[in-house]
Amino acid sequence: MLTIRYAAFRRVLARGRQLYGEVEVHTDHPRAPRLLAYFRKEDDGRLQLVRVMKEDSYLEPGLIGVVDLPVYAAAEDVTEQLFGGPDHAALEDRHVFGRQIAAIGEVREALDRALV
Repeated sequence: MLTIRYAAFRRVLARGRQLYGEVEVHTDHPRAPRLLAYFRKEDDGRLQLVRVMKEDSYLEPGLIGVVDLPVYAAAEDVTEQLFGGPDHAALEDRHVFGRQIAAIGEVREALDRALV
């Protein structure tokens, strides 16, 4: 399981009628130090971690410090890499990871407000 060092709500995305909350997550994993986690709210009000994306680059090389750059250049879906596998624990790991993200700071409150 990844250790979460930082998590913060970023924005809401709409896909059709479904709203998704985007959360920036920093981890201790050297190959996935920065992730974007996407949550949706289920009919019963619970938050569900739907997808995890790995950021390939945050800032263009040589342009560090420029404030108005697009923050994200490319992303790769790593949900299956992180939580796939033949054992049944993978689904539980995904739920645990989602709960850990939501428990940091004001992430849960921000997701609850945004995903109405």
